Amino acid sequence: MARWCGEVRDVIYNDNGKVTVVYRVTIRGIDGEALVIVHREAAGTASLSDARLDDPVAAAEEAAFCKACARFGFGLYLYHEDEAL
Repeated sequence: MARWCGEVRDVIYNDNGKVTVVYRVTIRGIDGEALVIVHREAAGTASLSDARLDDPVAAAEEAAFCKACARFGFGLYLYHEDEAL
């Protein structure tokens, strides 16, 4: 059975008024008798001055998490908003 975990790897406050969060998703599983560990990382960025965001760091983390999951192929349908479900 595969298990997953996620972690924030870095939070970077840029000079241009934005924050970037780097997120790593790790999936651990067993292939035969061997333990397999696979990582995917991605970054998300949000503006610190965007009044629509209550928490720009959380918004950047959410974007990074979604992108890291998409690198595994999870939730790709979320990136096709123009197609009717």
